[in-house]
Amino acid sequence: MYGATETGRATGITYGSRIPTIWVDVKTGQGVTQDGTTVTPKIGPRRKAPNLTDLLDTAAGYGARRIMLCGEKPEPAPGVRHWLTVQTPGWKATGHKLRAPMVGRFEHIQTGHKVDVRTAGEWFPKVADPDSDDDTALPLKPAQAREAWNVTEAVIQGMLPKQFLLYTPSRTGMSMWWQSLPRDKQKELILPPSIAPDIASDLHRTSGQHHVEHLVAGEYASQHPDSVALINPAEHPKIDTYSYVDGRFMYAALGRELGVGPGVRLNRAAAYELMTSDPYARAWYEVRFTVPETWRTIGILGVQHPNPADGWFYPNRPGAQHTTWADASEIAVAVAAGWLIEPLQAIRWQKARPLDNFMSRLNKAREEVERNEELPWMLRKAVTAALRQITIQTVGAFASRGSGKTILVESALEIPAEYQSRVTRYGKLFAYEAPGDRWESQNYHPELAVQVWGRGRARLLLAPTAAGLNTGGALRLPGESLIGVNGDAIYSTVVPEWSLPESRGGGDDGKTGRLRIKGALLGSFKTPVTREARDRLRDRAEQVYLRDIFPPKEAD
Repeated sequence: MYGATETGRATGITYGSRIPTIWVDVKTGQGVTQDGTTVTPKIGPRRKAPNLTDLLDTAAGYGARRIMLCGEKPEPAPGVRHWLTVQTPGWKATGHKLRAPMVGRFEHIQTGHKVDVRTAGEWFPKVADPDSDDDTALPLKPAQAREAWNVTEAVIQGMLPKQFLLYTPSRTGMSMWWQSLPRDKQKELILPPSIAPDIASDLHRTSGQHHVEHLVAGEYASQHPDSVALINPAEHPKIDTYSYVDGRFMYAALGRELGVGPGVRLNRAAAYELMTSDPYARAWYEVRFTVPETWRTIGILGVQHPNPADGWFYPNRPGAQHTTWADASEIAVAVAAGWLIEPLQAIRWQKARPLDNFMSRLNKAREEVERNEELPWMLRKAVTAALRQITIQTVGAFASRGSGKTILVESALEIPAEYQSRVTRYGKLFAYEAPGDRWESQNYHPELAVQVWGRGRARLLLAPTAAGLNTGGALRLPGESLIGVNGDAIYSTVVPEWSLPESRGGGDDGKTGRLRIKGALLGSFKTPVTREARDRLRDRAEQVYLRDIFPPKEAD
């Protein structure tokens, strides 16, 4: 059991309360309040549609402290001024977050009334409306988003009666995590011990998140010579099958029995002993690896480009040699695949269960929502999406060292001296970056996030199915069939039998963490050279009913 917290230390539990909110369409300003009252926007003279100031004035008129924008939000384009960096007469900006999920923070100059501008998509990504003639995925409308919010909050309160949905999925999840922690005999919460600053620095320097790779040759494929595309569109301009496989609430399956700090450093000899004697140890390894000469499929271990801003590549060229860091679960996949792995050092964690209760609660909530046929189909999809957002963003928050915020002022004289060198001008406004909200040190556990991400990369390649361990995953597909991967999603030119439901002869038994078929197309399609083309096929594939292509398996 990991160590107890210090007596009297403040907890990270934030129950919150209902925040007066208006849910409005981003283009028209029409919407609803939290209690369902119709919202009519205050639109300035000579305008047909509301601008940002109009929306802020509308929120103040309804006593709202939060605007949730619904619909297709205005995405900032390269070279185009961000929609939050505009003048807002009567309101001052108090610190924006311009990267997704975007947040605008404002305060009325005369009254001091504060309003946050946020997007419903932060909680509820696009879903398809089965009652619409248009079967493409669409953002929720204001009334739909409000209802999804209320149902999600009710589901959470069914587990934790005092817990409201907070400003972000990650803050909500972090509060829920604190409430899932065990207590000692003095009823003090028991937290995982903090890791040393030098180990934390190494984790940030050496770890990535998801395996993201486009495997069709072209400008979207990796340009590193040791990362070889698996499909050549010049030789195969058409495909006759497209499949989309995705994980089912994957983080809930990956976040069990994680290791905790403080972490013990192992030298080369000790790392080798651990790798060979206990392949399932909770550990983070630095290894030198060699890709087998017979290798003809996706790479296993990610390597950071010399310039970290260029991201990661996954060597798969036969004979390629590199040095990188990886989770023990990824090393186990590489060893099983016949890669030559030479451990150089390692950091070993103590086995524990720091996220088990948290993940189990969220997974139980998801299962209950999906089984509740009294809820409309679209509402079930939206609520389960929100639970997924809470899970994913909470894991990411464990590795957060604090985010910055963008401050807008009308005069350069208002900019503190320490930020004078980092100023951007937007018309009559000046913007500078400042530290964001103080992050709580007791929430900082990058070792938890690193393990979940590492396990996710491993399970993408080799995954359990109803047929047994390591019977699914990208490595169970022909290498020449792989179009690309993205997190726990696999795009291919074959339909993996192991991804089909058991009723159709496959390996998906409905359990959490299974890689299961999400969509498939049969016909003739242009080989997707770009990620955009790949994603368009994915969206089409999701609309095809599985029964139309793979009828139920007849009983023997």
